[in-house]
Amino acid sequence: MNQLQLPPLNGPLHGGALGGMPSGATEAQPSAARIFSMIGRHRLAVALVTLGLGAPAITGIALLKPYYTATTMLMIGTRGSSFRDLQATVSAPDIDTIAVNTQVDVLRSPAIARTVVDRLDLLHDPEFTSLLDTVPLKQRVMDEIYTLLGSPPKAMPPLTPEQRAQALALILAGKVTILNDGRSYMIKITAKTGNPVTSARIANAYADSYLDFRRHLKVAATWQANALLDEQIVPLRERLRKAEQAVEQFRERNGLITARLDHQPGTAEAEAPTVADEQLQRMNQELVTAQADLEMKRARYSEVQNAIRTGTVGSLPDVVSAPLIQQLQGQEAQLSSRVSSLSQTALGANPDLQAAEAGAAQVRREIGAVTGRIAASVTKDLSGAEARVAALSRAVANLQRQVSSENQADVTLQQLESEANAARVVYQDYLGRFAQTSTQAQLQEPEAELISRAAVPLGVSGPPRTQYGAIAVVFSVLAGIGSALLIDRARGGIRSTSQLDSVPGLFTLGMVPTFSGALAQHYRSVPTSSIYVETVEAIRSILSFGHSRFRAKVVLVTSARPGEGKTTFAVSLAANAGRAMQRALVIDCDTRNPSAAAIVSRTDRTDRTANSRLPAHIGKDGLLREVLPGVDILTVRPASGRNNAMVSPLELNRILAQFSGHYDMIVVDTPPVLAFPDAPVLAQQTDGVVMVVKWGLTDQGEVNEAMRILHAYDARVLGGVLTQVVPRDLDVAERRQMATYRQYYLATS
Repeated sequence: MNQLQLPPLNGPLHGGALGGMPSGATEAQPSAARIFSMIGRHRLAVALVTLGLGAPAITGIALLKPYYTATTMLMIGTRGSSFRDLQATVSAPDIDTIAVNTQVDVLRSPAIARTVVDRLDLLHDPEFTSLLDTVPLKQRVMDEIYTLLGSPPKAMPPLTPEQRAQALALILAGKVTILNDGRSYMIKITAKTGNPVTSARIANAYADSYLDFRRHLKVAATWQANALLDEQIVPLRERLRKAEQAVEQFRERNGLITARLDHQPGTAEAEAPTVADEQLQRMNQELVTAQADLEMKRARYSEVQNAIRTGTVGSLPDVVSAPLIQQLQGQEAQLSSRVSSLSQTALGANPDLQAAEAGAAQVRREIGAVTGRIAASVTKDLSGAEARVAALSRAVANLQRQVSSENQADVTLQQLESEANAARVVYQDYLGRFAQTSTQAQLQEPEAELISRAAVPLGVSGPPRTQYGAIAVVFSVLAGIGSALLIDRARGGIRSTSQLDSVPGLFTLGMVPTFSGALAQHYRSVPTSSIYVETVEAIRSILSFGHSRFRAKVVLVTSARPGEGKTTFAVSLAANAGRAMQRALVIDCDTRNPSAAAIVSRTDRTDRTANSRLPAHIGKDGLLREVLPGVDILTVRPASGRNNAMVSPLELNRILAQFSGHYDMIVVDTPPVLAFPDAPVLAQQTDGVVMVVKWGLTDQGEVNEAMRILHAYDARVLGGVLTQVVPRDLDVAERRQMATYRQYYLATS
């Protein structure tokens, strides 16, 4: 017996060097080819799920009722208030994204829907009343459930007209779509019903109701402002009256009642001069005039006094210019001339001369008297001027005191007048606003413009049955593919050679498909060939003629778990050696469940002579010869006599020493590795271990654990074999490999 050592796991001949994946490698992500292969494996499930979902969906789509859509377009923020004085009361909103979205929400509100229901009298529309009277599917299901449970639901009381209108408004809201694209002020109102005329009426009614709603808001705001103004006018009027009354009472108390009556037109009343001001002004003017006159008279008086002291009174202007003085001076001149003339011709006793001299003296005395009177009059004029200036000065002083008192009172008066003016301005402003809101409330327009009214659609708008059908088909196909993925994932297990190669330390020797009928039929029939036989032959060829790493005469066959077909493969491997005109022996070491003989149905052609040559401890059943062409089966019984005891390595060593020279291949069948330690213990007596893995059943983790146990016993693992493979469920490449076997088998059969 050749004792071959297991090469390192990362050695050049392990795994990847012969087509497997490197040690520790994991399975790659599923490729498109593998996905299509998986779909092909589960094509029946894909077809059933696709038809099960697609057929009802397409039927339902075909039965959908047609509908008609009509669209109305509004533009927000195009019309503001036309009255500037009312901006404080009813101002146009700032139009931005938030404002437009707010108007969209207003259009979607139940209040607008309810208004449309009333406006169009939809409570009597057959389409809507039928929807209103239809019991929802959920409610019907619940009623049926309650009925089956023996407690039928109580009949609901009929809806009142108000409740029906509210319910209909909710139904209507579901049939109307209101959208804004977020890039403009345009709002589209689209109604979708089964009647084209009804769709157009609903879309237009929505727009009209919205415009009426906005107009009503502005009118209501205007009337509210009007009411507020009306409430404020009365106290403002009373305030103005009290302010003006306070002004007049203050005037009366301070003697200012006549001060403002004769002010110049165009002059503010607070700026008009009072009577005392005007009197003081006039008295000041008179005082100035009197003082000037007094100074002039004082100058004349001084001049007269100087003339009297110097004796030149006659030269005074007043004297010279006096008519009487001029007349008397003329008379004096005449008399002086006569005296001069008479003195030349007559003596001093001449009566004419004396009379002339007496007359001249009399004239001079009269001139002196007149000059004295003139000087006395200047003195009197000076005294009068001084008295007048003194009187005017006293009057001015009195007026100044009066004006000062009036000025102090005028400050308070101006404050009172300012308050009265402020009250008057506010009162007049409120009166103006009240007049405007009263006359213009009905002229308000909403900040929106109806761009286009909905027209009756010319044709059916939907539903888009083609698109829905395509979506249903795509969804059904995807659901079918998903079901295939779920089925494939639920089935689990190793399903390809690449998965088996990914187990550290394990190389895939091959895979064998499932077969029908008894195993013996595949090896006793003529011709003795089938896909199953050929795949086993490919594995036997590797063990017999392959790389030295895989060559083995004594092969131990085991599995990770029960039911993976290890015994069938062990017998088949021996049977293929028999087909090659070799002798093969199957040693059944599974003492807990010996089944190698049962696999091929035990025959009566037992070579008793051979049995007599066997050691007595091998077992009472002895050796079964020619169970298949060239194949003998030996069922080993433990030397201890316990059926569930493990065959000892020494016992197996004696058996191999006994029969090794008589057979070209010996196959040892052992229990599963994860169940019992027989396989790793007995592997030391063989050339290597073949791990049998059932396709689609054994998990990779179980195989990993089995390999770990074998490595712990330093067992030489030749490779793994996938058994009971379903060819149609393989990947594309592996299915093609099976198809190649099938083609050659059909060609030679």
